[in-house]
Amino acid sequence: MDEVFSFDLTFAVAAIATLVAGVARGMLGFGSALIIIPALVALYGPVEAVVIMSLIEVPATISLLPTTLRFANWPWIAPVGIGSLVTIPLGAWLLVSLDPEVTRRAVAGLVIGLGLVLASGWRYRGSPGPALRFGVGAASGFIGGLANVGGPLVVVFLLASQTAVSAVRAGMMAFFSFSTALRLLIYGALGLYSLSLLVLSLALAPLFLTGIWLGTKAFNKVPEALFRRIAIAAVLIAGVVAAIK
Repeated sequence: MDEVFSFDLTFAVAAIATLVAGVARGMLGFGSALIIIPALVALYGPVEAVVIMSLIEVPATISLLPTTLRFANWPWIAPVGIGSLVTIPLGAWLLVSLDPEVTRRAVAGLVIGLGLVLASGWRYRGSPGPALRFGVGAASGFIGGLANVGGPLVVVFLLASQTAVSAVRAGMMAFFSFSTALRLLIYGALGLYSLSLLVLSLALAPLFLTGIWLGTKAFNKVPEALFRRIAIAAVLIAGVVAAIK
């Protein structure tokens, strides 16, 4: 990767994808990785794409902490985070060990399937206990460590419940804050960082933050019903894009 990065047409495409992804993250609380990852995989490679996405999430995660701390139900989301703690390392190890093409298509199929379930109008009617939340976190952590697209599992689980939009969005942010920090530590332990990746991430991060700011402004004007429709569409579109990359 050190000899690949330069400020050229390739970077311009990556910049556009990053800005659009930031808007999705700011408005919906998720969707950024599913927009950026397919673009960066094509431009720089699968491992580089996952690492770059994790790095540019750092300033974004910090900027969204006030909202996260204010609205997130931490006791509720804690088992999800603990579940991901167990499986993110395994996913990260497989990232550098398996054929990324097979993994990408499997994840895309899962995302599309979950989006269709959500679009059908299904809602989780019960009161999910810690064991179920732990299982969701474990599955999401595995996919997140492998491809940095584990968010849809948590997203579909939260959106399917009878939860206010502000709490859903904050819950997503809380989980992403935890999983991003853990992935960064593990990727570092696996030696996946390089100077060029760090420079590229620093160049893309301001665009990501700009998109988040624009998306946050849009979120304040979006009714709850429309928010849920946009979230469903984002999951489905991202899954299709990942499948046909």
